[in-house]
Amino acid sequence: MDNIRLLLTGDVMLGRQVNRMLRACPPEYPWGDTPALFRGADFRVCNLECAITERGKPWPDKAFHFRTDARNVSVLGAAGIGCVSLANNHTLDFGYQGLADTLRILDAAQLHHAGAGMNAAAAFAPALATVRGVKIAVLAFTDNEPQWEAGETTPGIAYVPIDLEEDRAARLFDAIRAARSCSDLVIVAAHWGLNWGYAPQPAHIPFAHRMIERGADIIFGHSGHVFQVACTPTYPPSRRL
Repeated sequence: MDNIRLLLTGDVMLGRQVNRMLRACPPEYPWGDTPALFRGADFRVCNLECAITERGKPWPDKAFHFRTDARNVSVLGAAGIGCVSLANNHTLDFGYQGLADTLRILDAAQLHHAGAGMNAAAAFAPALATVRGVKIAVLAFTDNEPQWEAGETTPGIAYVPIDLEEDRAARLFDAIRAARSCSDLVIVAAHWGLNWGYAPQPAHIPFAHRMIERGADIIFGHSGHVFQVACTPTYPPSRRL
């Protein structure tokens, strides 16, 4: 099995002034001087904090609504993004129409995504990719925006309270274990905690340990100004990359 280099970046927001600038600037513009760094990786994951849509109505009683024009999916392609997490507090800023458009546009661009879908099964399903012979699974969840929780027959995000005994946590742990059985590398993108934090909250630590016990290799944490990456300390030989 080949070694691979991963690049994980936190919140990517292409709305508001960025969206306006992209009407006159090339898709590489938002990445500044980082493209060389991105090109040095084999697989790149980001948390996409906006809807990709030109339709839908702003979600009521929310202070900030982020969306970007459909053509700006090319910005993700310009950085070679391989997968985006959609489990966050902006994916449904423009309602279920905005979510449906986002999923459709990402699929048309052949961009993997995890953490949101037209029902709970889709929201908790891993994005699967093979990179240089390595089978990668990416799962995503958030403890933000419970009103956006995907139901068995309704669209939304993979909402999971940080509670080891909670049913939705059990569903996440089961999804990680299932992904482990068919993948060489399991990445979990967690949009959790409060803004303006610089360390994991106490409850996150045992929760992260449980995810690792179920088969997660990398826990990619992001929310507000928090960026955390936790990895299993060693790989058993069958899981070494």
